[in-house]
Amino acid sequence: MKLLLTALTLLVISNSVYSFKVNRESSLMRGLRHRNPDFENQVGVSDSPQPQSQWFDQQVDHYDPLNTATFKQQYFVNDTYWTTGGPVFLLLGGEGPASVTSVTGHFVINTYAQQFGALIVSVEHRFYGKSSPSKTLATEYLNLLTTQQALADFANFRQFIAAKYNVPSTTKWVSFGGSYSGSLSAWLRLKYPQLIDAAIATSAPVQPQLDFPEYFEVVARSVGPACSARIAEVTNLVTQMLQTDRKTVEKLFNTCDPIVSSDDVATFFESLSDGISEIVQYNNDNNKYTMFNISHMCSLLDGGDPLQSFVNFNNEFNQFSGNKCTQSSYKSMIAQMRETEVNGENAAGRLWTWQTCTEYGYFQTSESPNQPFSSSITLDWFLQQCADIFGPKPDGKPYLPAIEWIETDFGGRNIQTSNTIFPNGLIDPWHILGVLNATTSSISTAIIPLGAHCSDLYPPLPTDNEALVLARQMEVNLISSILP
Repeated sequence: MKLLLTALTLLVISNSVYSFKVNRESSLMRGLRHRNPDFENQVGVSDSPQPQSQWFDQQVDHYDPLNTATFKQQYFVNDTYWTTGGPVFLLLGGEGPASVTSVTGHFVINTYAQQFGALIVSVEHRFYGKSSPSKTLATEYLNLLTTQQALADFANFRQFIAAKYNVPSTTKWVSFGGSYSGSLSAWLRLKYPQLIDAAIATSAPVQPQLDFPEYFEVVARSVGPACSARIAEVTNLVTQMLQTDRKTVEKLFNTCDPIVSSDDVATFFESLSDGISEIVQYNNDNNKYTMFNISHMCSLLDGGDPLQSFVNFNNEFNQFSGNKCTQSSYKSMIAQMRETEVNGENAAGRLWTWQTCTEYGYFQTSESPNQPFSSSITLDWFLQQCADIFGPKPDGKPYLPAIEWIETDFGGRNIQTSNTIFPNGLIDPWHILGVLNATTSSISTAIIPLGAHCSDLYPPLPTDNEALVLARQMEVNLISSILP
């Protein structure tokens, strides 16, 4: 579940901080590959009384002056550290439900808040979690789920908080986000510089891209040539077995359903790639699940028999993730993503899939020769999913990602903004779509060679490498630079 499952994950702070269960039976929840898990248990929460959910009457449509409808948008506030003259840290929601841990968990934003005497405010992204503008997630209502609407939400919410808490006009505001909400953080500063004074945009894939083969290429480099070769060896073997002995493959990998069609084959291989990519993306980040890292995975794959070693790894990862079987049915996956209940189990997956199908692309294909996975995971396969899940547009044409418009509106990697830092870990495949070189004199980039997805937003450890420590120091320096 590469793009949601995400995926902050820290999901982080891509909503960063929401709790999301990895479930390969929802393989199309391709958020930013957010992984589980029960954030409160991962890094702990404060022992102090927990803030309660609060609600803001948000506009349904910021671009229709005749539409005065509103919806309830959830947010959390932690004023424990706030002192006179202190800044406001605005944590932006991403592609999943918001959680109280976003303002009380032991994340680096809390460390910074103590250091600077800041007010922490976390706001949920429209449609996700409990903040839905509609009573159903039917396709005809999803036209209100756009990046521009979400940014307008955050700007409007910022003004509301300033008024509610009597925040002085001289107060500095810093937006925080990681992964998708890292992009939102950078774009909020870009579009509303009069409201946001600085932005921390961690692991932010600001470059929209329809076909994203580089994702699996980075996975291959990150696991190393020997481990990648072992994965490729098993991929080729299983591909051959599917031609001659499909029932054995289904039994070995404990598939949820029989593998019947070519779409099922792609679904099955995508499921096998998920576990490996998930481990790479979050390699050695600071949470209780760090033990399942690249080293451990490759040691499992390096057994005597390549196929059995891979099966053993797949079984262990399924058990680790709470999956009862390996997803293999395209029809089942599509049926899950067609569910329109606002609070349904697959709601976040449907919503993020809509955003990838209409705005960003990010489709992680496997047709590059420089990666070890099955070439059955194609761009056409993803575009077919968009069509099968959402149907045609009112004009009869298919929904396609508005790549050129998103890049035109926000600048892609060439974003022209200021007072913004873009930390990226090079182990994380998403760094390919991030800002790795400063495009203006007041943009900073923090490159963490051994860094995982959003690793700088986790709490510090004594064992953190020098580049990770430096990235956090650069964030502190940015905040300090805007304060009186």
